[in-house]
Order: sequence, then structure tokens, then C-alpha cells
Amino acid sequence: MSDYLDSIFSLRNKTALITGGSRGIGAGIVSAFLDAGANVVCLSRSDPMGQDQPNFSYYQCDVSDSERFKSICKLIDSRYNGVDILVNAAGISLPTGGSDTEFERFNKTLSVNLIATYQCCEIVSKFMRKNSSIINITSIGSVLGFPENPGYIASKGGVMALTKSLAMDLSPKNIRVNNIVPGYIETDMTKKSFKDTELYNERLSRMIIKRWGNVEDIAGAAIFLASNSSSYMTGTDIVIDGGWTAKGI
Repeated sequence: MSDYLDSIFSLRNKTALITGGSRGIGAGIVSAFLDAGANVVCLSRSDPMGQDQPNFSYYQCDVSDSERFKSICKLIDSRYNGVDILVNAAGISLPTGGSDTEFERFNKTLSVNLIATYQCCEIVSKFMRKNSSIINITSIGSVLGFPENPGYIASKGGVMALTKSLAMDLSPKNIRVNNIVPGYIETDMTKKSFKDTELYNERLSRMIIKRWGNVEDIAGAAIFLASNSSSYMTGTDIVIDGGWTAKGI
């Protein structure tokens, strides 16, 4: 890598906190940030991801638990003297047909996907250094309607609007806030559709680029938004959906 490219895309000496980092898009971003030289702190509800390393640590945490989350932020601050990057990748999409009523499913989804995202932004912003970056992971469901999961659609639409509001509120602290808007990415969350030939092909037919996305497609955009190369961007959306939202017919 040339000195110029290294200077604008490197994450060396930056500390990143990534929620939902044990699988899917979050795990892909964890791996990419480590490769880019960042100190990475990964949060997940899952069991620990191996041993801590000099530039990697893991904490088990439900992001809706504000006190637990705040205590972890204090530990990160004491270790790294601040945070440069927050990636809100934690999220849920609850299936239909469970024991919950539709309203309970709706409420649980908003609690994690929208309310906890706002909570994480508010808490972490108090520990962020100047010229920091918050990256929210939304969905094409934030701009398009999809059936049978109104809580997920509402929560992601809420995060998209929240991002624009926080971009204004956090600008005096020199904190940028942007969205990554993925389309259909092959992860645990989408494995049901991915393995169902009919659903897979139906979704594929909507894409201009005739393949499903992978986590590496998202990780590159995350490095861009976390690095100095996006220093003049805030309150905006990067759509990575294989052309789904651009297609007319």
C-alpha cells in the first residue's frame, strides 16, 4: 500500500468498539479493522471469542443493558484513553410464530435495534476523542417495505433517521455519524432465505449484480467510514445492496 493510501485508510492507533461483533456483518468488520491496525473491542451476547490479544478484547454484553454497557466503556477508556470508532452492528430479527404476541415481538425488536443503538451512541460519545466516527448498520428495510416483520423495518428506519439527527447533535464534538445500508448479505440472520431455493432466486432477481452480498462487501465501507478518508462525510447513507434499491423493473 502506498504511503498516501496508508495515511487515509489506516486505522492504526485508533480504538474501535463494535457491538454484535461475534458473527455476521459485525464479525466481518472486527476482522477487517484488526487487519487495518485498529485496537478492537468486540461486544456480543454470545460466549467469549477466544483469548484477548494486545489489540483485541471481548466482552459479553447485551447492548440493551445500559449499566453493563457503560461499565465496559469505562474499562475501554481506562485502557485506551478514549474511543475513536463505534460500530453499531448488534441487531435482531425475530421470527413469526413464536410465543410472543405481534406487539411483544415489535417491542423487543425496537428495544435492541433502535433504542439500544441510541443508548450506545449517547454513552460512547462521552468517551470519544475528536475526529471520531459512529457507524450504524441499518438495512434496505429502512427505505423499503417488507412483509411480516414490521418491528425490524420500523427499527431500521428509525436508526436511519436517528443517524441524521445525531450527526447534527454530535458535530460540535467533531464526531461523524453515518449509516451503512446493506441489502441481502449471507449471514446467520438470512440463512433461511439463503438456503430456500425459491426465496434465494426471488431475491436474486431483484438485484442488478446477480449475487448475494458477503460480509467483506460491508467491511470495506466500514473501513472507509472509520478512516480519515471519509473526514468530510456525516449524516449520510452508503447503500450496499447489489443494486436492489436502484432497480426499476
